[in-house]
Amino acid sequence: MGLIKDTMRALGFLSRMPLSASWFKGYDGPLSDAVRGFPLAGMLIALPASLVLLIAQAFDLPDSITALLVIVALMIATGALHEDGLADVADGFYGGATVNRRLEIMKDSATGSYGALSLVVSVFLRAALFATIIDELDTFQAVLVLIGTEAGSRSVMVKLWQSLPSVRLGGVADQSGTPSVEAANYALIIGAVVLAICYGAAGGLFGIVVAVCLTALVYLGFSALCRDKIGGQTGDTLGAMQQLATNSLLLGLVIVL
Repeated sequence: MGLIKDTMRALGFLSRMPLSASWFKGYDGPLSDAVRGFPLAGMLIALPASLVLLIAQAFDLPDSITALLVIVALMIATGALHEDGLADVADGFYGGATVNRRLEIMKDSATGSYGALSLVVSVFLRAALFATIIDELDTFQAVLVLIGTEAGSRSVMVKLWQSLPSVRLGGVADQSGTPSVEAANYALIIGAVVLAICYGAAGGLFGIVVAVCLTALVYLGFSALCRDKIGGQTGDTLGAMQQLATNSLLLGLVIVL
């Protein structure tokens, strides 16, 4: 029950899905205590998009249209939470000359050129990758890839959260606490297991290895960039990490297909 409750609490933070207040009754701990549920929450977030995929396939829509509809469904489910983080990071990291200025830009709700371009590139890359997956695999395998990607990318996000210090006092990530190493590794293991099952059914062992290795490189590179630009992490960088991990996982699988 503990893992189930963590999953539902994580889902309440990561998505706009309606949840019963009973899942939060008597819970006064920080969100960081529930991070082991992030990968499983990712699986649940993938379910509406999976239904969209099945319906689109039933109507024999073009792969590119189906892929875009799946991404739109994911954005609706999450309220574009992670996309917003990616745009803020792009604007802040490359629009500010100092750490304080970068953090100030990231906090601003306005989206600049870097943010807009990052969203365009990310969304269209993800659409192209997923369209390729729909074309190369059967519908059941494509659904598994969607579920595995949403779970795996959120476990990577948790690891970044745990491994870097919070740099914005009072921000969402700071107020949510810092996950323990044990909790972050627990989430990473759950995400890896789900990813292995889903990607294994689609691309075999080689597909798993290439996707994981590529994502590990992206994680290391982005972690180093966060340290260089702002000295740690914020809620925006966690969202950006989820988006980067999503694209790197899909790209790794497509390389093998």
